[in-house]
Formats: sequence, C-alpha cells, structure tokens
Amino acid sequence: MSKLLSYKPRPNLRLACAMVVAGMLLLMVARVVRFPRAVGTIVVPILDMPLPVVARVVVYVVALVLLFSAYAYAIYSVRLSTSDKLGRGVVVFTVVLSLIAVLNRDLFSNDVYMYIFYGRMFSGFGLNPYVVLPADAPNDPVLSQVDWRNLLSPYGPLWTSWSALLDWATPGGTTQTVAAFKLAAAATHVVNTLLIGAIVHRVSRVNSPLAMAAYGWNPLTITEFAGNAHNDSLMLMWILAALLAYHHRRPLLGAALIGLAVATKFTGLLFVPFYLIALVRGQGTQREKIRRSLILSCVMFAVLVAAWLPYVGRSGWTRIFHLPDQAGWYLNSLPKAAYTALRDGMVWLWGMAPVRAGDMASALVTIAGLALILIVGWWLGWKINVPADLVEMWFWFLFAYLFFVGPYFWPWYATSLVSLAAMSSNRYVWIVTTSLSLSAMLVYSCSDCRTYLNASDSALTGLAIFIVPLIMLAALLLRRNSTQPVLEGVPRLYG
Repeated sequence: MSKLLSYKPRPNLRLACAMVVAGMLLLMVARVVRFPRAVGTIVVPILDMPLPVVARVVVYVVALVLLFSAYAYAIYSVRLSTSDKLGRGVVVFTVVLSLIAVLNRDLFSNDVYMYIFYGRMFSGFGLNPYVVLPADAPNDPVLSQVDWRNLLSPYGPLWTSWSALLDWATPGGTTQTVAAFKLAAAATHVVNTLLIGAIVHRVSRVNSPLAMAAYGWNPLTITEFAGNAHNDSLMLMWILAALLAYHHRRPLLGAALIGLAVATKFTGLLFVPFYLIALVRGQGTQREKIRRSLILSCVMFAVLVAAWLPYVGRSGWTRIFHLPDQAGWYLNSLPKAAYTALRDGMVWLWGMAPVRAGDMASALVTIAGLALILIVGWWLGWKINVPADLVEMWFWFLFAYLFFVGPYFWPWYATSLVSLAAMSSNRYVWIVTTSLSLSAMLVYSCSDCRTYLNASDSALTGLAIFIVPLIMLAALLLRRNSTQPVLEGVPRLYG
C-alpha cells in the first residue's frame, strides 16, 4: 500500500494535456448521453429512480474523476517540466480549454439567463432591476429560462451595467447573447490566469507557470467561467489586480480595484478587511494607520457609489440594505445541515411547532456563524506580516466562511479558493481545494434527480460537498504533525 501511495508517475505534459481535453469531452458527453426508450421504463428499486437517470449519474461521476485525475497529472507534469516556453504554453492551453467550454452548449447552470435579463431590464426596458422584479417586466424569450423571477437583482451594480452593455452590443437572439457572455467570462478567466502568473512571478519566477496551470486548468474554473459564464470571473479579476497593485505598493489603485470587485458582486466585501489590514500594517503610528484606513475605505466606497449611480432612482440604492432572510436560504451547506438537525431535534425532543423550531434553529446557527467568523477573522488578521500572508489569510477566511458560515453553497463559490490556492506556498491548500472542486462539481451529476428528491436532501448535499475536503484536510494535518514523512508521491505546488 505504501508503495502504491508513494508511486511517482513519469511526467509527460503533452499526454497530460491530451488527457485533460479527453476528460472534458467525456464529461460533456456524460451530461447529454441518451438511452433507448425501453430502458426508461426500468426503475432502480432502492433509489426509486429511472435507470437512465442513475446511469447518467454514474457515467458523469466516472468522467469527472477521470478529468480531475488528468488535471492532477497535468499539474504534476508542469511542476517537473524544464521547458523555457512553459509559461506561454500554459496560457495557450488555458485558452484552448476555455474555447472547448464555450463551445459546449450544455449549461450546468442557468444563471447566465438571469444576467442577461437583469441587463435587458435596464438597457432594453428602462427598468431598475433592483426595484422591479423580473416577473413584473415585459414578456421576453429569455424570461422563460430565468429560475428566480421573483428575486430582485442580487448582483452588484457594475455587473448589471456590464450585463446591459453585453446584451445591447450582441446582435442575434438568446443563443448569441449566451455565447457572448461565455466568451467574456472566458476572456476574464485567461486574464486572471495571467494576473496570477504576474503575482507569483514577483516571488518565484520558476513557479509562475505552475500557479497559472493550477488555476487556469482547474476543471471547476473552466466549467464555471467559460462554460457557465458566472460573474465570479470578473469579481476575481478585480481582486487579483488589487493584489498585484498591493505587491507594487499602489494602495490607492488597489483600494479602487477592491471597490470594483464589491461593485461587481457583493461577496467581494469578504476581501476588504484583510486588504485594509495588509495596507496599513507597519505604517507608522496608530493614528496614521486609522487615517490611512479611512482614506482607503473612502476610495472603495466612492467607487461603489459611482457604480451605483445609474440605479439610485426610486430608492434603488437601498437594495443593498434589504437582503433576504437567511433562514429561507439555507441550501447545500454545512449550516443547512446544522439548521435541519437543530430544527428536527427541537420538534422531536421538545414537541415544538416546526415554524418556531425553525426560527430558533436559524437564530442559533446565525449567532454561531457570526461568532465563528469574527473569531477567525480576528485571529487571521494578526498573522498578516508580509505580502505573501495576505493570500493565505484570504484563503482561510473564505474557507471558514464558505464551509461554516455561508447559508448556501453553489459550485462556483469555490472558484475564489481555487485562485488563492494557486498562489499559495502551502501544498495542503491546493490538495484540499482540488478535492473541494471535485466534490462541488459532483452536485451537477444529479441535475436530473431533483424531481425524485425532497428539500431536506439539500442538507445531505451540503455534507457530501464538504465532508471529503474536511476529512482530507484533517488527514493531511495529522500526517504533517506526525513523525512519519510526508508522502513524496503527492504533488506539491512549491518546493
């Protein structure tokens, strides 16, 4: 067993890249494979699902495992490559993978239709998507594809303006507009790959191609950005640009870029505290630090306000202060599992009414989550001493939020962790993030199963997504702290 775990495959970058392409194509086929009609009448007894649904899940899972195995082998081959043109090759192959994902017409998520319609409400219908619901807008072919018609835009004003511009500038119908969004996301994904390379290059020129490949070739980032056109790619572009500005000692530019990230997607706020701490750490007296923090905060806020100006009519600016109640949004997360267990336990043990038990469970989970994230944030904030620390602290803070605090989780939420893990000098960060990428994409394996599942299964989904990365992290930490040598067969990013 030890020989198997310590086995070192022979690196072959061309073969690894071919395997990644083959894995992507196989995954695309697994999502759309069709079975004879006669097979559709057969029901799997234990799962109570039609055989084609179960078979499609099995094929998808096998294809996904093969794809991530090819990705790990590719990273291993990049690490051991001595080519002088390795960096250029990594970027070119990132473009190739992105184009393959763009050409795949099978969307893993329908969010791109929401982007299009929110933008069309503003540019085409003259409506404010932060005030008017999609359901109240004029009928449109895209509206039939929107899942959340009774939801005001939850995205930042900059993203809405960008969506409006893309929709207005794209000729043709819905298919062409979706392709434009996917191409734009693919372009930002390639830019993000270059930014990661530039950031790591300042620390280690040798490891720059490896960092670019770790992010640019990750199946999750390729799928969610070039394949599904998620707006996290644009938010990440501003975050990475701000990190590069931080390394170049351009604090005002970095603060403005962070403001653009928040204006793109409000989850960008999670990056703000540590960025401010990093910018003021070691900058004179306490009074000077406070003054510097206020100036930088004002720059961020001014950028956000400027992006919000087109939507201030009819109290649109107040949308940010009216976020939905958290209890109704528990989905696919560990807090969902905790919320469900507490609610059902109160009903079963004390005979509480389900509604009251749900309210109490929601309050307990919310308080525990806020306490945890404040403690983690305070502890990590004190650890930022050098520029490299900012990436590590960002990673672990987002890790804590997504795993233990966020009320809901979707696969594309993990893309921020992938980008940070690619720049980390800690191999455990990359291994755990890769396992999270794999388990997160497993969610898509059962897109046809929703008809046969009930709402409580989302708690089990959350456990399934996070339990494997957590177990792997615990195992790696135990091995690190033990007297046994670390397995050399496990690829590490640096050193």
